[in-house]
Amino acid sequence: MAAQWRVDILQCRGNSYDVGKQMAEGFLETTRGRAFGRRKERRPFAFSFRNARAALEIYAPNIWEELHGLADGLAIPLERAVAEYSNGRLRYPKRGCSAVMTGGLYGRNYDYDVRRYDRILVAVQPNGVNASIGFSDRFTGRVDGMNEHGLCVGLHMVNEATWQPGLVCILIVRIVLDQCATTREAVELLRRLPHGLGFNYSLIDASGAAAVVEASPAAVAVREGRQLACTNHFQSPELQAYNRRNPGSHRHLPPLQAWAREQPLAAELFAALNRSLSPVFDHRYTSGSGTLHTLVCMPAGRQVLVGVGGDASPELVDFSSWSRGAALSLTRLEGQLGGTAKPFDPNRRVVSKAGHSGPAKVFIGTDLNSAIFKDLTLAKATFHNISLADARFDDIDFRNAVITANCNFSGMQIAGVSLEDLFAAYEQLRSKKVRKR
Repeated sequence: MAAQWRVDILQCRGNSYDVGKQMAEGFLETTRGRAFGRRKERRPFAFSFRNARAALEIYAPNIWEELHGLADGLAIPLERAVAEYSNGRLRYPKRGCSAVMTGGLYGRNYDYDVRRYDRILVAVQPNGVNASIGFSDRFTGRVDGMNEHGLCVGLHMVNEATWQPGLVCILIVRIVLDQCATTREAVELLRRLPHGLGFNYSLIDASGAAAVVEASPAAVAVREGRQLACTNHFQSPELQAYNRRNPGSHRHLPPLQAWAREQPLAAELFAALNRSLSPVFDHRYTSGSGTLHTLVCMPAGRQVLVGVGGDASPELVDFSSWSRGAALSLTRLEGQLGGTAKPFDPNRRVVSKAGHSGPAKVFIGTDLNSAIFKDLTLAKATFHNISLADARFDDIDFRNAVITANCNFSGMQIAGVSLEDLFAAYEQLRSKKVRKR
């Protein structure tokens, strides 16, 4: 997908009611906000105003106050605001997100449904809780962000099938940003909160301490360290049974782990995540899981590199200055969905050196497990972020093919010989040539 992409930036300060009202008023000034009055009310199935109010008054009383301001700002009844923008039985389409915590940095891609994305980056400074900046979901929720103490958090959906009464993911992220200052505090809070769905929560604080909290309604497990990666499946042995089948999540994990070990600079990490041919950049916009934004947080300095779409030129946000009263100079972020990559152009054709003519195809994020390739010319084809497990290649022309890094050849055979044996034989031959010289 190649389409212009814009995310509005809102700045809200004051008591929680003021924050809610300012967010509503700022939203109504946007293109989507101007169409809000034509949208019909959407009441979640089995919604209970009393239960939603009780949950917020216990776990997030500031958000309960914020909802009053939001309702007044949007000119809708409070019950509608609570039903659509709080802890009601809200449904979430499958999403895929990647995060890496390393070298005191928090890098993050958010992959989601274009139609359901708020398209709002919001900085809030409510009285009585932490100031924070993050991407909004349903106004009161956050999908990721950083607070004034440098604590960063993001969500990663694992499985909706295990739903139980509890708090929804976007509210949990917001509560962590509002109430915690360190990774240790966030882990302790996430252990106590009632989780309604199976999600991972990636964390890092200003000291560089990182963790992944793997949370399901049945159990919570924690992975800690200073070089961590997180996608959309549980890695802890005790939670493996709660994973859904998600080959994309498993494909994204190895490059994230490699970057965690390499500890790149902030700009390098942003480019690694956001380039349109990155192994973790997702082009599945039509199926509701395309990469919508990338952020790299520098918790120690309370700064954020942020961009939307793919191949973005990141903007630097100095949140430390904002939390001390300065205004953000940005009012919006602009980019292009999918970046410059063209996953498939049916009208473009190429001619190989052998004279074969055919369409030039780029396969990105496509499941080709167990595929059979026979009697084909793959000249100039590009396979990126693809799983070819159990695929079979017969009578294929591989001339001028290029194999880059981040490839897993475990168990692969060429003409009946394992790739491990071929590599070993090649090393022996090269050693002999070196000794002869």
